[in-house]
Amino acid sequence: TSNTLCWALYHLSRDLGIQETLYQELKAVVPSDRFPGAEDIPKMPMLRAIIKETLRVYPVVPTNARVFYEKDIVIGDYLFPKNTLFVLAHYAMSHDETYFPEPERCLPQRWLRGHGSPHHPFSSIPFGYGGRACVGRRIAELEMHLALARIIQAFEVRPDPCGVEVTSVSRIVLVADKPINLEFIARPGAP
Repeated sequence: TSNTLCWALYHLSRDLGIQETLYQELKAVVPSDRFPGAEDIPKMPMLRAIIKETLRVYPVVPTNARVFYEKDIVIGDYLFPKNTLFVLAHYAMSHDETYFPEPERCLPQRWLRGHGSPHHPFSSIPFGYGGRACVGRRIAELEMHLALARIIQAFEVRPDPCGVEVTSVSRIVLVADKPINLEFIARPGAP
């Protein structure tokens, strides 16, 4: 969750328009005298879109693998004998231009209804799917949504004053190639 939140804040600091949209969404849903709660999240589509897009651009686990031991598998016209190693390239899937035009750009609006282009439901699955999906998905999403909402409620986030660009590198998990430094400016009247 901390990795995804760092990337989300990095991109929000560089796109003040999206950050302001999120802030206005928060103000419309959460009264100024309280913190955001789990009950508020369904009413904040931009908040959810920012987390989804961040996970698409920076899947925490860029690849993983599974061996099917039980039996041969046929997919389309292809036979995969039992004991075949399948490597799932989450990063490549979620950067496929077929489903995500301008895949390197962080564009949260592509997850909002009526915006962006439709994408295949399995084109970005940062938590996996089915019986092997991440068991902590719901708590991780809740933590990311609430933390991001609270941070944006309390602060305007600005990019590193030194103008340092950060890119991702794969080290078992996808991480920043250098520290993500941000400037946090307190919002007047934040709880």
